Amino acid sequence: MPLKLDRDITVGDNARNTIKSFKYSLCNLDDIRLLAMHNKIVSVGDVTTENLLKAGIGIKLQVVDLVTKRDERHFEHVKGSCEVVNPPGTISLQLMNAIASFMEGDGSGRIEVRGEEDLAVIPIIFYADNNTVIVYGVPDTGMAFIKVNEDIKKEIENMIMEMYRNEQ
Repeated sequence: MPLKLDRDITVGDNARNTIKSFKYSLCNLDDIRLLAMHNKIVSVGDVTTENLLKAGIGIKLQVVDLVTKRDERHFEHVKGSCEVVNPPGTISLQLMNAIASFMEGDGSGRIEVRGEEDLAVIPIIFYADNNTVIVYGVPDTGMAFIKVNEDIKKEIENMIMEMYRNEQ
């Protein structure tokens, strides 16, 4: 498995069904505060990120697209953010490389996606270590998290390789 892929990946129906089958845990801010004591927190989504920041929870990586619910609400650009393009239904090479850079580095940061950020969970799991918790919003339900472990990392690696091979 190459550490960095060399092209965009289109996420097909099989991968989407796999993603939908992931076991996640609904949570609240107190749950994330406890998890943040021993794990890196990564947020995906504008509302989730905003809520975690307002609660004073340290976030290693924020991935946002500056809109929620198909333009229902807009968020402000934050100076110093890494800006990437990621078309709907795709995991762009730009997004993969930006996530790899932040996850492999010691610092924290923010990626602002022009397009959709929803699928960023896939490369985040791929590049994350086992001390990472990914927090994201479930529309009209609340906040959820996935704790990265070797089983889910292997599942994501297989999914990425399948999508990668299918496009050659």
